[in-house]
Amino acid sequence: MTWGFSSYETRFRWIAALWAILMTVWCMSPLSWETRVIGGGIWIAVTILASVCFAWWRPRSAREIPIFLSFEGVAEDASAAAHPERMLRPAELESLIRNLVSAGYRFQTVSEALSAPVRKSVVLVADGGTRDGLSVLLPLLRRMKVKATCFVACHETRDPRFLKSLELQEMARSGWVEFGGTLGVDEQVSEEKLASAVERNRNWLTGILGTLPYAFICPSGKAPAASLRDALQKAGYHAALFRTSKMHPTVSDPFAIPCRDLPRGLYGWQTYLLATRGRWRAF
Repeated sequence: MTWGFSSYETRFRWIAALWAILMTVWCMSPLSWETRVIGGGIWIAVTILASVCFAWWRPRSAREIPIFLSFEGVAEDASAAAHPERMLRPAELESLIRNLVSAGYRFQTVSEALSAPVRKSVVLVADGGTRDGLSVLLPLLRRMKVKATCFVACHETRDPRFLKSLELQEMARSGWVEFGGTLGVDEQVSEEKLASAVERNRNWLTGILGTLPYAFICPSGKAPAASLRDALQKAGYHAALFRTSKMHPTVSDPFAIPCRDLPRGLYGWQTYLLATRGRWRAF
């Protein structure tokens, strides 16, 4: 039994069972039949109202379509990060994974989720390319036995914050991480420069990993414009993702996949509700 993602339903069942026991004791108590009838009527009314409330407000989970959840990295101290509000703590990510697994969800990479999705699929998307991917994220994924997809831009400088070529190769060889491309430049440049930057990033990743990257994530946090979409298709990408903090209706366009942005400081069950609540889906 878990009090994580299934806590909403589990607690409702415990309360319903306790309520039924109390009403049984009430009906068997040595009271007048009028008092017991009134109590029984109240019991029925409360049970109906509680059931309606449970059915109406119960979070719906995406079962047949993948859920994409995005974060920048994993670190206890996020002060040096470019976007510290998107850096998850290890305990937060571990809680998220444990609760999703206990609820029957399975973790896939982007290419697996789009080419051969399973029922109740979740895709973890890390789009920072920072060193914590090797030192914190990979050990956590290996210990929890789940997969993730990391998106990295060309970092040919000696900036110590970002993963080096050998570190990218080490993570790829582990089998727990798939890599995709992104840009470290503004998307509002000319089409020629944009296409050149996309191709350069793809060639850089291909040279390091030995395989073409499958997917791309937009650094702007918006769905790719027509020019970027054309450049991605010409470069051989199969999908494009973008980060969002809002819910989106189900879409089938592989070049406009919204990823729910995971903010720092949330518990796993809160993230789950944000990602799957209501009729809006993460993909």
